[in-house]
Amino acid sequence: MTVTKYRRSLPKGNGKPVIIDGVRTAFVKSFGVFEDCDALELYSRVIDGLIRRLELDPEELDEVSCGVVVPQTKNGNVARDAVLNLGLPAHIHGLTLNRACTSSLQTISDAARNIAFGNPALILAGGVECLSDVPIVYSREARKFLVTLSKARTTASKLNLLKNFSAKAWLPKPPSLSEPLTGFTMGEHAEMMAKINRISKHDQDMFAVESHKKAAAAVESGYFDAEIIPTWPTPKYAVCVDRDNMVRADTSIEALKDLKPAFDRRYGTITAGNASPLTDGAAVTLIADEARAKSLGLKAKARIKDMVFVGVNPYEQLLIGPAISIPLILKKNGLTLNDIDLFEIHEAFAAQVLSCTRSMESTDFMEQHFGTKALGAFPMDRVNVNGGALAIGHPFGATGSRLVTTLSNELIRSDKNLGLIAICAAGGMSGAMLIERI
Repeated sequence: MTVTKYRRSLPKGNGKPVIIDGVRTAFVKSFGVFEDCDALELYSRVIDGLIRRLELDPEELDEVSCGVVVPQTKNGNVARDAVLNLGLPAHIHGLTLNRACTSSLQTISDAARNIAFGNPALILAGGVECLSDVPIVYSREARKFLVTLSKARTTASKLNLLKNFSAKAWLPKPPSLSEPLTGFTMGEHAEMMAKINRISKHDQDMFAVESHKKAAAAVESGYFDAEIIPTWPTPKYAVCVDRDNMVRADTSIEALKDLKPAFDRRYGTITAGNASPLTDGAAVTLIADEARAKSLGLKAKARIKDMVFVGVNPYEQLLIGPAISIPLILKKNGLTLNDIDLFEIHEAFAAQVLSCTRSMESTDFMEQHFGTKALGAFPMDRVNVNGGALAIGHPFGATGSRLVTTLSNELIRSDKNLGLIAICAAGGMSGAMLIERI
């Protein structure tokens, strides 16, 4: 019998969390090339890929954490299951959480806080979503029937149960896309925001076209090559997936203008062309104590300077969170918009991004929520310079990790210093993170 070795003491550190590197799968349209995969497989692939890329001794890892938004009945704790699935050392503990679309930004933030609290850890933090493999549930009546049936002892009693059971109860219930408290879908909430903030369909389509063109230019320039781990999906391993497959270099205002509204069929402005698509994918980032990373020969890309998570009233503007979290993190750090070299603002919908940026330009909004004047003209030329989720895709649990990696790489590539990430989330939530290039 092999005896597992456990760490007897923790190495020394300096309590400063840094970003070493990150990788992801290509982000692909759900029910496509990853349709036979699941969350465990995709997350295992990126963990294995990053460990191999960094030539990291797995014995040095302390934790794996993972954000997943759609619950996985097969793997309730995807992070720990991935550790065991890959045969990594048993001392690496695993944590899986759900904080909606900010989930992997939360896992990275938790890793940074852990290190700042004095634990000189090496933590793989990220997230995954495989919407091609969403769990389908049955009605409460069907579940109760199956439990009762399993307890029936005689054939006669089982037949009697079957005779009195309604066939309608067997109809599966797909996962609900609506907010549990408001009853509206995310898209319907985005439509409300478009109307409140007077975001026209033309402006939304223009923003979407720019997202695709910037993403297409980044793909053509090979900017994403450093972050994408080629993946051969099961069960045939016949195709290598190494590029995001929803980026449309040829999209145009003309191509988008005639698309029908997706949520408000009569008066709506949000279409499939200016909303993020359902996406499968995984991403992971290595967060480490700076001193310990140096002792292991790991070169950091950026420092995590600060993070803020907030909630907003979901009955007002569900996805307005970045317009709250960005001013908060700027004020907390004594910064202005002009101090930030690059922004990554998650693109759930074009209407949502434009609502957030215009709200921060609004004196009424800023006075109402902060008692201050407007932040000034938002520097849109510094927002999502390599495109965003409208083009690249949005696997709910993985987006935060992708943004951290993409921004860290772009700060280095463009020789910039400060970057700010902001993400809206279901339930009326938001997260923001400030990172600094090393």
